[in-house]
Amino acid sequence: MSIEEQTIFEKLGVEYEEVDGIFYPKLDSIPTEKEQLGDIGKYGLLWVDHMKANYPIRYHALLRFGELQDKACMVNELAYELLDDIESEWLSQHKPKQRDSFWEMYQLRMQARMMAEEMVMVDVVKVWH
Repeated sequence: MSIEEQTIFEKLGVEYEEVDGIFYPKLDSIPTEKEQLGDIGKYGLLWVDHMKANYPIRYHALLRFGELQDKACMVNELAYELLDDIESEWLSQHKPKQRDSFWEMYQLRMQARMMAEEMVMVDVVKVWH
């Protein structure tokens, strides 16, 4: 059965039992919120917390339909791509005066990371996807 043809319960991995020729979902086997989220990454977790706090209806709808993990993984991937792009662009514009100086390179990289993380939080994490 393809993914498009699966029911919400099948997407969530819920088992069925047959009674008199009718299949009933075993509701005790529905995965919890923690089980559904699995490993979604740093920015995925931050996005989930943001959705839970600011858009509870949308959050519960995504959770109920088994789409929360997919959305959170997408947000996490998008955030890391943007983070890498911003960092590399900033570092290409701000060259160190002393290329052999570990401390100067460390400071430049930390500054780039902090700026990029702030932009990622505003542009990706705290957005309704």
